[in-house]
Amino acid sequence: MPAPRPTPPALFLLLDVPYGAAVGFVTIAMPFLLATRGVPLETYSLLSAAANQPLTFKLAWMPLLDVGSWRRRWYLGASVVTAVLLVALAMVPDPARHLGLLTALMTLSMASATTGHAALNALVAITTRAEDKGRAAGYYMASNVGSTGLVGALAIWLWEHVAPAVAAAVLAAVVLGCAAFALRIEEPTLPQARGGRPGFAAAAWARVAAMGRDLWQTVRSRQGFTGLVLCLLPVGCGALTNLFSGLAVHYQASSSLVEWVSGVGGGLVGALGSLLGGQIGGRLRPRVAYALSGGVTALVALAMLAAPLTPATYTWGTLLYGFANGIAFSTWAAMVLEMVGHTPAVTTKYALFNAAANYAISYVTFLDGRIPGWMGWTEARGALAADAVLTVAGIAVLAAILAWTGPGPARRPAGVPLSGA
Repeated sequence: MPAPRPTPPALFLLLDVPYGAAVGFVTIAMPFLLATRGVPLETYSLLSAAANQPLTFKLAWMPLLDVGSWRRRWYLGASVVTAVLLVALAMVPDPARHLGLLTALMTLSMASATTGHAALNALVAITTRAEDKGRAAGYYMASNVGSTGLVGALAIWLWEHVAPAVAAAVLAAVVLGCAAFALRIEEPTLPQARGGRPGFAAAAWARVAAMGRDLWQTVRSRQGFTGLVLCLLPVGCGALTNLFSGLAVHYQASSSLVEWVSGVGGGLVGALGSLLGGQIGGRLRPRVAYALSGGVTALVALAMLAAPLTPATYTWGTLLYGFANGIAFSTWAAMVLEMVGHTPAVTTKYALFNAAANYAISYVTFLDGRIPGWMGWTEARGALAADAVLTVAGIAVLAAILAWTGPGPARRPAGVPLSGA
């Protein structure tokens, strides 16, 4: 059987749009829609917390994606389900009066979207050449970050200017049209064990056992364990992106300015930063690149800290921070892709590292918001100072780990090579 054709990195520029669309709908479009209908922020925060639970508990079903070489099918199927659920969300009549239905649909859409996202992460790891992984990480992170803001802004515009049915059709077309490019991916398979073709039960058990060994070997290895620690560090979290809209009042920023910065502007600069991060991750050792990206993020926070609290500072500061955050996300992805390789538990391993990184984002967001009160600082400047200090502390620990383990290989394929089929 001939070896599968490697996937061109640029193809991934469109493939994470289904995930970004679901996130943008839940975190940008839906809050705007409910706010205009009189739903208080306190109520929506509860809905949002419930809808985002699949991002926390996805490890419960991620191993299913590693059983068999069907990750492309998982991705395509999840993308279709995501499109259907976004249509259902857009068609909910008077959503402010159907919050239970809305929460259920948002939760299901996040579950399907994060499943497709996990399958795509694995496809990036197993179908790109070792020397292309950094650029591939940049492209699919640009797709992720950019589509979140752009699709969220598109959904708001459609709600204000066209009928719900048209809005639903457009969102579904965007999701399905982008997902269709996955049909060009040729997914490789892991080599069969010697000794003939076993029965289904024996083959399934052998695969599960191989996944368990692979996951354990990764976690207990020096590179795998330290990689998990690096994901938990406050290096490239970009936690202030979760607080900027709440800090806007301190900068006298108008609601329209906040919407533009969080939507179209934020999506574009985040995508550009991700593309740049992909180029950096393809040229430098991933852990070194990740440390540098965290340094850029801290510098932006310090620049905002030194600037006056004006709408202009809010605009350039938020956009520059989003740009730096895009660089950090891409270099983080390149670092993780180097560690997961093409092995039996590739999807589960990526999800594990991703869960650790999401936990870091959560606790840094909490600390950025709480430290100003603990220290008696003003909210805006205190949050900026806290974020910069935490990031520098995280980089210091990362540097110590690099001194212990070394920076690692520049572009080394891990696990089974792409040609193993």
